[in-house]
Amino acid sequence: MTKIALSGAAGRIGKTICATLIGRNDFEILFGVDSRGGEDFPFPVHKSFDDCPAGADVVIDFSVPEALDGLLSYCLKNKCGAVIATTGHTAEQLAAIKKASESVPVFMASNMSLGVNLLAALAKDAAKFLGSAYDVEIVETHHNRKLDSPSGTALTLAAAINDARGGVLEPVYGRHAAKHRREPNEIGIHAVRGGTVVGKHDIFFLGAGEVIRLSHESESKEVFAMGALRAAEFIAGKEKGFYDMTSILGDFHAVTAVECERDVALVTLPSTGADEFLALLSELKRLRVNLDMISRNYLGSGSAAVSFTLSGSDLARAEKAIAACPGAVTVRGACKLTAEGAGMQHKSGVAADVLSLLAGTGACIYAVTTSETKISCCIDSASLATAEKALKSYYGIK
Repeated sequence: MTKIALSGAAGRIGKTICATLIGRNDFEILFGVDSRGGEDFPFPVHKSFDDCPAGADVVIDFSVPEALDGLLSYCLKNKCGAVIATTGHTAEQLAAIKKASESVPVFMASNMSLGVNLLAALAKDAAKFLGSAYDVEIVETHHNRKLDSPSGTALTLAAAINDARGGVLEPVYGRHAAKHRREPNEIGIHAVRGGTVVGKHDIFFLGAGEVIRLSHESESKEVFAMGALRAAEFIAGKEKGFYDMTSILGDFHAVTAVECERDVALVTLPSTGADEFLALLSELKRLRVNLDMISRNYLGSGSAAVSFTLSGSDLARAEKAIAACPGAVTVRGACKLTAEGAGMQHKSGVAADVLSLLAGTGACIYAVTTSETKISCCIDSASLATAEKALKSYYGIK
């Protein structure tokens, strides 16, 4: 059981965390901290960290930046982890958080929602793809009680986009009284406050004759509570280090899909020079043969071992060209099994897990290729059903 100290216990997210934990036995809120105090809680609520007892495994913080000094002092004194979801910190405070992570585990995110962090990844990819031909504007909308503006999430999204654009973008906060044309290197960040909106972020990529909008809206504060609890579970027991949402994406989303392709042929060329390989690729292109799982391993002296897969239907057209390559070996009637997940790039050991699972089913693994988000294995057809079932069961895929 993870013992929690809840900073900002009397706040809206603090109360949501309390409600989320009703009936659960994997977390216990040891005490709360809130400058307003609190009477209607099933645990003591202190007005300052100076009054708090030791014993917490992790402090979850949804409070205000002014509470940071006491929080870090408590964590450092008691060797306690911190999940910091508060936004609006100064540069000096951010430096203090990073310094504390050299002694205790610190998890920090401007938004604990998985969806928002996916939005950031999508925005980064879009910015790379679209480039400077598209202007970028961010509009964030929150309830009328939110204190900081723009939101920490909007700043995080802007930073991700700017990183994808090579760091050339300059933030512009609103355009009140502006009397000049928009500069190409601007990224506009705008805030809207009103009503009870939990949180909404829109990213606009505006090009010539078209607008692309990426959007995320939180419908309940429970998504932030669940994200914070995941983070607390993740850092509990760790010695030190700085972590963010990408740190846990791998744990929860390492593999999210398993795909199968039947009737695949694997071709291996034991020793092939670069010119011969390029000539083969050119001929297969002329024959309209699609290749997959291409691997080339240098053997020295200008030669390399080459392997690739192709569909059984393409093999007939390719056989003559393949046969012209000395020593070519073809495995027919194989299958391709692919494990895919965006979190794979944030978690080590996924390939080891996948290959161990396949080996446990008795599958004959002919070839393996990987990318940041995919592990593809060419295996014998007799083992495909069992191997697919094993992977889906292990990763909870229906």
